[in-house]
Amino acid sequence: MKKLMAVDLFSGAGGLSLGLSQAGVEVVLANEIEPDFAATHEQNHPECEVVTEDIYKVDFDAALRRIKLRGAIDLLCGGPPCQGFSTVGKKELTDPRNSLFAQFLRAVDQISPRFVLFENVSGFKKLYGGVVFQTLREELDQRGFSVASAVMNAMNFGLPQSRERTIVIGWQRGERPVALPAPTHGHADLITNLKPLMPLIDAISDLPSITPGGESGHYASAPTNAFQASMRSGNPPLTEHNCANYGSKMREILELIPPGGSVLDLPKRLRPKSYFKNTYARLVPDAPSPTITRNFGTPSSSRCVHPFQNRALSTREGARLQGFPDSYAFSGAKGSKNLQIGNAVPPILGQVLANAFLGSLRK
Repeated sequence: MKKLMAVDLFSGAGGLSLGLSQAGVEVVLANEIEPDFAATHEQNHPECEVVTEDIYKVDFDAALRRIKLRGAIDLLCGGPPCQGFSTVGKKELTDPRNSLFAQFLRAVDQISPRFVLFENVSGFKKLYGGVVFQTLREELDQRGFSVASAVMNAMNFGLPQSRERTIVIGWQRGERPVALPAPTHGHADLITNLKPLMPLIDAISDLPSITPGGESGHYASAPTNAFQASMRSGNPPLTEHNCANYGSKMREILELIPPGGSVLDLPKRLRPKSYFKNTYARLVPDAPSPTITRNFGTPSSSRCVHPFQNRALSTREGARLQGFPDSYAFSGAKGSKNLQIGNAVPPILGQVLANAFLGSLRK
């Protein structure tokens, strides 16, 4: 079967692109406005043309002509931020031309793909009263697409992290329908025969202990499970496994957080004046991690303190929880790297969705 070719918009560090390529889809063009994000994508996907420019200025026809692939794209994917809808009045909510969301539709018009893949926050269907979701469905319908959607949690496909995303897929009428992938992992269930959810500790137990201000470039052990082996495929060196240094107060706070504990376990003299209940919270080792954010390297952020060590997660641990292999290199300063990881689409979602499109073509 001919290899599918894809364009990835709002591509970030390339998590979705990585998953698509792991399934055999060739990502030939990507667009990302943030220089560090784009540099990461370019470094890890050298076969892909990365356009580092505001999407409003991108001529997709010209970009595809430049790489001699105009009219050859099978899949257009992307997860545009919908901030435009939060800053306009109610009258403009129904006009997608006022947002980055509209640029996704403009790309659909210029590229004319056979399939589309749109991803966004888990609450996308309810965003601004459902106007954005309904507009997307109507706009794709007018362009000749049949549409299916679901909220998918990456932990149900083997990721050691609970991470929900709204997924909208479309296929041109005339193509075979595409079925959204069914979960492969979950809680013990004899009827569906799901594999068990992957606990956080199974993803990171081969990474060495480090202390605040410390760093290590050597693994603590050989891979102990299939996930760790896949993360270390090709025997890459260990990088990005480091921790910021902390002052005496932060060190005292972290020493007092019990297993599974949080700010609520601290004496009042060490608690901030205002806080959320999951701040200074220690991760639970035998369950998937909660959704990590850009601040997973900051102990005061939402539940990101190592299960056993008195520190926040390292950059490499965050990348592991997102499903990025250890060979994946991130550009920029530590804060930028953590932001790229925290904002990424887990590659496993790209992989299972790519297989859904490919499965439709194989029928």
